Amino acid sequence: MRRLFPVSLLLVLATRALAAPAPQESWGKAGITLTQYRQDALECGLRGHYTDVSQTDDAQALVKASKQLDAVTSGASAPSTTGASGTGPAMTDSVDQAVRYAAQQQHIVDSARPDLRFRNIKKTLVAKDEQCLMLRGYSKFRLTDEQRRQLRHLKVGSDERRNYLYGLASNAAVLQAQKVTEQP
Repeated sequence: MRRLFPVSLLLVLATRALAAPAPQESWGKAGITLTQYRQDALECGLRGHYTDVSQTDDAQALVKASKQLDAVTSGASAPSTTGASGTGPAMTDSVDQAVRYAAQQQHIVDSARPDLRFRNIKKTLVAKDEQCLMLRGYSKFRLTDEQRRQLRHLKVGSDERRNYLYGLASNAAVLQAQKVTEQP
């Protein structure tokens, strides 16, 4: 189970990223070349990707829940042919035991609050990306409804989409007019 955690995390994040609507905000730097823009995006993205989150409270809570689930699963014993009292059929006891295990597992999952934990971990990774971009002179800008509509029509990962975003991100007028001012 512990070995599946990183894979599960990646699958959840990847699935959500593919299903995500057009972003509301992006990052840009006036006058930057397409080559440098893509290189900075790659390098800052990798900084976030390689951020060690294993010692965060959120990751530790997920590890703890994983260990608890392992303990519940390994604590299950093979069903006997008669009930625990020796009077009823084993099937009834097996079903009752399965229901107890399922309830116990669900309680562990609910207590861990995995959706919240994954959101917090994602925020940590995104913050690392954003910090890298800021250090390289990028600023955040808000996409207009029309720009977002246009992005929704462009395939994620396509050169056409990348070029469209680059056109916005390198345009000084767009960056000035649509600049995001951070909330205190």
